[in-house]
Amino acid sequence: MARVLALAAMVLAVSACGESTPPLSAEHVELAKLCVDGGGEQAHCECQATKVDELLAAGEINPKIQEALILQAQGKEDEADAIMLALPYNERFEHSSLVATRQLECETPN
Repeated sequence: MARVLALAAMVLAVSACGESTPPLSAEHVELAKLCVDGGGEQAHCECQATKVDELLAAGEINPKIQEALILQAQGKEDEADAIMLALPYNERFEHSSLVATRQLECETPN
């Protein structure tokens, strides 16, 4: 029985090593860093950046939304606004609402 458990543990360890997660994008790293620099907790900021990544990977938001979020976090409101205004009308609201909704999943109740 001990051999079976040891073998099972080895198989799990090897399979876990084979599953690599893709490296974080520069945009993910920047968004999370800016959030932390702004006073956010690391885990919360990583969660929010990951939610944006997930929406992008699923093709649910325009990549320009992420660019605008980064500019906004850098305090470049005018540049962020210009990007948002250049998006098709429906994307301005639908895509930012999707981001906000998904990022709310990162909130922890007090």
